[in-house]
Amino acid sequence: MQAQKAPDTVHERLAQGINTYVLPNYVYGYPSKRTYRNFERPIPIKEVWADEPREGEVNIYLHIPFCRYRCTYCTLFLTTRHDPTLIDRYIDKVCQQLAMYGGLASGRQVSSIYFGGGTPTMLTQAQFERIFSTLRRHFPKVADNAEISVEGAPDSMTPETLDCLKAAGVNRISMGLQSMHPRELAHSGRPYPVETAVEAIRNIRARFDHMNLDLIYGLTGQTRETWKQSLDQVLEFRPTTLSLYPVVARPLTHIKKQLDQSEEAFFTDEAKYNIYDENVAKLRDLGYRQESFTRFTLLSGQEAYLQESLDFKGVPLIGIGTGARSYVGRYHYSTDYAVGRAEANHIIEEFIKTDFGDDFAIEQGIVLDEEEQRRRFVVLNLTLSNLSMPAYEQRFGRPLRQDFPEELEAMEKLGCIRVSSTGTISLTDLGFKFSSLLASLFFSERMLRMEREYQAK
Repeated sequence: MQAQKAPDTVHERLAQGINTYVLPNYVYGYPSKRTYRNFERPIPIKEVWADEPREGEVNIYLHIPFCRYRCTYCTLFLTTRHDPTLIDRYIDKVCQQLAMYGGLASGRQVSSIYFGGGTPTMLTQAQFERIFSTLRRHFPKVADNAEISVEGAPDSMTPETLDCLKAAGVNRISMGLQSMHPRELAHSGRPYPVETAVEAIRNIRARFDHMNLDLIYGLTGQTRETWKQSLDQVLEFRPTTLSLYPVVARPLTHIKKQLDQSEEAFFTDEAKYNIYDENVAKLRDLGYRQESFTRFTLLSGQEAYLQESLDFKGVPLIGIGTGARSYVGRYHYSTDYAVGRAEANHIIEEFIKTDFGDDFAIEQGIVLDEEEQRRRFVVLNLTLSNLSMPAYEQRFGRPLRQDFPEELEAMEKLGCIRVSSTGTISLTDLGFKFSSLLASLFFSERMLRMEREYQAK
């Protein structure tokens, strides 16, 4: 049998990916953290921010890396160590970091604040109050309509915690449910009953207008029927926003080991795409608007995840805490990152020892040249179905079609995008479905090589 000829044009490569149901890792940023490396020399934080105007907008992300357990599919930066002394020492440094950045960007208006993790809702009321007090002291210009979001897990969404968050000005709660099926929760390493999730949803709904709920399809032991049951049960609560993710089996996760041992027990990529199609049809019938491959919302006239949207438009992001990424101008940087328990705990201890004073310097990240900045603009805005050709040309001084003629032609001919009379590129149904595949067309060879060379730890 003659070997299939490798595609040698962008059009052929994209067509083959669509026809064979290629499902890349979900693209939610560019470049990924797997491209970060140690700088040749530490770069003083004052130098990083030196060319940035003192005014304008800014986003703040705070990473709380503490969890009660690690789920089988999770590669987030976290630790299951959560003794009170460790958390208090960590928050000491979070507050010191906020003070340092306040000295650099306090004149900026804070448009969004996001607590991610880990499980931020594991913090006590006193710990939350301390962080919010420090943040508002050093960043006094929080916009009246700022999105202030906190994510957490069902077994820590207590009425007391939610009341504290409400009083602090939080207006969006995001909760990772992942499944509403007892066996799937157990297989995923989430040790609580479904009733806990139901109670948490009710607690949130009673206090907040905007609730995002996450579910994952393709989990260990999941069937098409149990997935539909989970989705239908969640939809009974009519959440403002739903984020539906196909499971990804990344290195060092328990689910990756299970997949390697018994691939037939999991959904194929084609089956995941079929489930995706059913999800889209169901949510559209219920009045949900699709924002991305994973996200669906009942909101109209506003984004369901403002911090992401502002980041994609170029608003700087200040990352606070271990594992949090910062984006400012051409600099993308962070602390070190690991999945392994010992390595993650070591990174947290090193963070706690760090002096975030006037002489602080960043050590790990990547500096984007203009070409990479152009690619990033396209990747991020395309995945949200809102890529403006005039905005691209205004920002970079050259037409989008001049920089990426083959990619745009391939997407148009295959029916993945539409172009409005004002020059805005949006995704068709097919484009939303294969949006991560489309985004990957714009990855540079340098970033792809660095991704391949990355060693998980």
